[in-house]
Amino acid sequence: MKLLIQMICFVFCLFPMQQSMLFAAKAKADNRPNIIFILLDNVGKDWFRSYGSQENQTPNIDHLAYNGLRFRNCYVTPVCSTTRHMLLTGRYPFQSGWHTHHDPAIYGGGYFDWDREVCFARILRDAGYHTCISGKWQINDLFDPAQKDALKKHGFEEHCIFPEGKKGHPAHKQRYWDPYVIKNGQRMETKGKFGPDIFTDYLIEYMKTHRDRPFCAYYSAILTHIPVVSTPHNLGKELTPREKFAGMLNYSDYLIGRLVTAMDELGIRDNTILFIVPDNGTDNGTDQNAEQSLGGRINGRVSGEGIYSLKEQGINMPLIVNCPKLVGGERISDDLIDVSDVLPTLADLAKAPLPKGVKINGRSFAPQILNQPLKTPWRPWCLTQYYKQRVVRDQRFKLYSTGEFYDLSEDPLELHNLANSNRTKTDKVSLESYAQLRNVLDSLPENSKLPWEFRSISARRIRAEEARQKQAGDSNLKP
Repeated sequence: MKLLIQMICFVFCLFPMQQSMLFAAKAKADNRPNIIFILLDNVGKDWFRSYGSQENQTPNIDHLAYNGLRFRNCYVTPVCSTTRHMLLTGRYPFQSGWHTHHDPAIYGGGYFDWDREVCFARILRDAGYHTCISGKWQINDLFDPAQKDALKKHGFEEHCIFPEGKKGHPAHKQRYWDPYVIKNGQRMETKGKFGPDIFTDYLIEYMKTHRDRPFCAYYSAILTHIPVVSTPHNLGKELTPREKFAGMLNYSDYLIGRLVTAMDELGIRDNTILFIVPDNGTDNGTDQNAEQSLGGRINGRVSGEGIYSLKEQGINMPLIVNCPKLVGGERISDDLIDVSDVLPTLADLAKAPLPKGVKINGRSFAPQILNQPLKTPWRPWCLTQYYKQRVVRDQRFKLYSTGEFYDLSEDPLELHNLANSNRTKTDKVSLESYAQLRNVLDSLPENSKLPWEFRSISARRIRAEEARQKQAGDSNLKP
């Protein structure tokens, strides 16, 4: 009897050991790449030397660009929330209906609805990845009881975020010094701390904890969003607003360098694909604390119209992909990308199926990342929009839904509208491009309607202008 009891105890002790060994073997066998996706805030090509800038604030990012894959043309939308929604869902603004800026954390109203849309984090989580978000989240009001679990419902298993809050709330715009930060549902003590440091420290600890299993970390950075502030590297110095902005970008670059160093030290660098892209162009300094333009210099020109503008400075952003083993050394791609392509790309890299019953507009550029041949030719255009205005471009020309037509190879600042010029009527190349781009725009459906109204300042201005134009038109009809 004693021997029987000993044997039963041995079996019960052995079982969890076997289970643990099987789990470890399974985890080790899963060699799908880790993914770190960094979305920078409000900074365009005019500040990245690897994209022709004369500024010198991004040595770490530029090193990743020069030793990885960079795309010459990646379209975002001209403002934060519309880009984020397009990025997270893989759907064009006209498809999802989120075509105008809206910040429910500040204005209330509608929000990023997990019952209506599928976030890439949910796709990867369901495919066996561990998922987290660090940094900024503004497309749900996490202080609304109905939305307090939004991050989990969107697929993020862990979080460390600045949640934003309505005017008067302690979280309202409190993102930099002494920031309002929530880590896995609990508010952190942050007095004397700098928000970007907190989010980077969290990601480094996250990588340490989850390095034995494929993970996807979405780093939605708060730098370099206005107001311009001092960083730990220049605190106490007398600086102009532009110098402070430069310091903010340089500090963001420093933090990305810290992440890469941590990846090296953890031994996961060769199996971790790092993405870097901004959400829109450089803010032109509209903040009350910025008396001068915050734009950088590119090819000798001072940038402008980097936010809320569908000109190239506002929507054509850097896209850098780096992983020494999987991506390889320096490559430059002319393929036209837009941020709707991110979701299918991440799903492809993770070997995860796309959601059923949801129209995904983007296309996977995983073959380009892994330097593999394409099964079908890449599309010859990329697209974005804001409200009702849409733009589409090919390698050389750009067409607005409102009719403006530009040759970007000769006129990158879009100063000379060719729509009604003799050249467009007689030049074969211009004629063919115009016709092809017009066909793309004409094939698109009208904007989908959301069951709520946009409440941002931008949305209210648009409605006021439409009302003004309607009133003016009605007045002209009177006898």
